[in-house]
Amino acid sequence: MDFHANVYIVNHSYLAKYKVYYVDHMFQERNAHLLIGGTLVEHEHQANVKVYIVKHAPQADILITKDHFPKPGIAR
Repeated sequence: MDFHANVYIVNHSYLAKYKVYYVDHMFQERNAHLLIGGTLVEHEHQANVKVYIVKHAPQADILITKDHFPKPGIAR
């Protein structure tokens, strides 16, 4: 089965499954495969993955470029 992430950005870190930090280059990415190809959803109840954006890379579970971060779309 192919996993498709429906991603929602939460306002507090304790609500998130993963903490995310934006990097500038693809070679800096770590665990980005968990979100690549996903869809950014508007409502929390549509999400199967909740993320929180952190300010420092060492705090993050996922390092991803903004180009690879899920874009808004229709949840599937």
